Amino acid sequence: MKKTHIIRTIFVMALAIGAQVSFAQREPMDPVKRAERVSADLKQALTLDDATTKKIYDLELARTQEAVKIREKNAGDRDAMRESMKGVNEKFQTSIKGILSEDQFKKYQEWQAAEREKRGPRGGGNRRRK
Repeated sequence: MKKTHIIRTIFVMALAIGAQVSFAQREPMDPVKRAERVSADLKQALTLDDATTKKIYDLELARTQEAVKIREKNAGDRDAMRESMKGVNEKFQTSIKGILSEDQFKKYQEWQAAEREKRGPRGGGNRRRK
């Protein structure tokens, strides 16, 4: 009885560690899949027509492809990557603001905030909580 309890405990711990390792090492999403997902989510959240959804898809695809290039170029240099991505994200925000109506853009900003909230705090690892 005690032996089976120990075996079960070890098995559960091994599964938990394996799940944690696989989650931490996930690959970034394919740019096309990401653009499809984001444009579909925005179509539903902002009740967009097909033409506007296509424009958002194209913008998101271009932004995601640029992000991949930046990650490859600045591998290991997080500060340089962060600075490069700021420009890409600012350009995206300006472009999307030009596509959406004022009302839709407000909904878009609310959608963004909700998405950030779902993801939770960024980072982790060995950071100490205050």
